[in-house]
Amino acid sequence: MDDSKLSRMHVRGIILRNKPDWTVIEAANSTELYGKLDEGDIHIAIIDFNMPGDNGLEAAARLLQAKPDIRVAIITANAQDSVVSGIRALGAAFMPKPLEEEQMARFLAAASLPRRPSSSEGAGGGAG
Repeated sequence: MDDSKLSRMHVRGIILRNKPDWTVIEAANSTELYGKLDEGDIHIAIIDFNMPGDNGLEAAARLLQAKPDIRVAIITANAQDSVVSGIRALGAAFMPKPLEEEQMARFLAAASLPRRPSSSEGAGGGAG
């Protein structure tokens, strides 16, 4: 989610270079984001901090309330301690602007992994 079309195109490009089989849904603001929550099975959200309407922290908090398993990264040029600590308090990743592809790739790789092993599935032995 970013109000800048150019920024959304940049993030989309990074995602699809690293995860070409993923579907990317874009939103220009928080209202658009909330309206798209039921469009598909959303696993990650990359949100700009400075947005019209709800800022990135507010949007991330509301998103996590609706979908607690989603992985969130908040992109911002504002690296003030209060902003960064607010991002981390939500359990979101902080990504400074200008956005570096390597950092985004690490987030995408981590977001692809399960949060924790499922305890409801017995001990499924692995090939070793």
